[in-house]
Amino acid sequence: MKVLIVNRYMGIYGGAETVVKELAGRLNNLGIKNLILTLNISEEVKNICTGLDIVTPEKNFPYKFRSTDLLSSLGIFGEIKHLRQLVKKHAAGYDLINVHNFPANWVAAGLGKPVAWMCNEVPDFYNSPRPSLSINLLRAAGIGVDRAIVNRSIDTICVADEFNAQKVIRRYGRIPEIVPYGIEYDFFADTGAQDFEIIRKNILENSFLLLQVGMLSPEKNQLKSIQAVEQLKSEIPNIALLLAGKGGNPYEEMLKEYIRRQKLQKYIIFTGHLSKAQIRALYYGCKIALFPVKTQGGWLAPFEALCAGKPIITSSSMGAASIVKKENLGIVSDDLVKAIKDINHNYDFYAKIAQRAKGWVKDNLSWNLFTEKMLGVFEKTLSDWRRR
Repeated sequence: MKVLIVNRYMGIYGGAETVVKELAGRLNNLGIKNLILTLNISEEVKNICTGLDIVTPEKNFPYKFRSTDLLSSLGIFGEIKHLRQLVKKHAAGYDLINVHNFPANWVAAGLGKPVAWMCNEVPDFYNSPRPSLSINLLRAAGIGVDRAIVNRSIDTICVADEFNAQKVIRRYGRIPEIVPYGIEYDFFADTGAQDFEIIRKNILENSFLLLQVGMLSPEKNQLKSIQAVEQLKSEIPNIALLLAGKGGNPYEEMLKEYIRRQKLQKYIIFTGHLSKAQIRALYYGCKIALFPVKTQGGWLAPFEALCAGKPIITSSSMGAASIVKKENLGIVSDDLVKAIKDINHNYDFYAKIAQRAKGWVKDNLSWNLFTEKMLGVFEKTLSDWRRR
């Protein structure tokens, strides 16, 4: 079998990029030829993806949020055009097309190849904190188009958990395959990562440090973490919150304006985009890892934090929460303030839960298991397609 992998961007090494890299590398190890098509790739990601075959278009596409306003949203059509051209150019040499983040799920129709979609998230306007009427109208039209395209051109849909399976059922009326992601356990459990400079700075040395990892966006909901610190700063005077993730968007501006208005500057630290090794160090430097995510993204990060043996708090609405709750790996709660208080007052108890959870992650969330299950999906998709 030969697999053509399509993902919108490889410019920032986030969750979707990790999935693509780990899948492609392990397919290579199994002798399964694959090629990654993407609109951009950074030098950082090139170095991480050494040994993988990756093709980008001649036109340079910068990493860009496409759902912040109407003009930027319309820019997605240029991305669709160039990504589609790449897929058409290379599809003939492959048996199956594996698409990932939107708009990859729109570009593989009508090419005479079976298509399996790793649906990291159901497409939506996730990065618009205050959607205008025009954005809402575009969203309504886009959902209808998305449903039609997916149901016409995608043979198999995969998701990582039951929560996202239900979202797929509601949007497309189809039952997806559930294939949990893997976690780079050996990397994130490496205790040699504890000496990152940022956690030795004076402001953090004696802090009750809360950490939220992830791109700054309305869906990642960093505002809720900031508001929790605002409510707890009197009760926990040494509290601090570190927000580790790429910003440079209207949501970051809104967060910083809120912090200025509420005079919280000494409690909140923005790091911007960090390398994977730096993120690992922060997991070891924090007391609690927070994930007040609404519905989109952030799946890998809670389990990465558990590899460092740190207590986690997730919202009930994020995809990873269903596993965290079922396996008792941490706190699942939408009352972030209460959850932080509970851990602060019973830290040893929750640290023991995190240590047990660390072992569960090692045994149950590996990229080898993920690849094995995805390969089974690919084989079944191809077999069913050939029998038509």
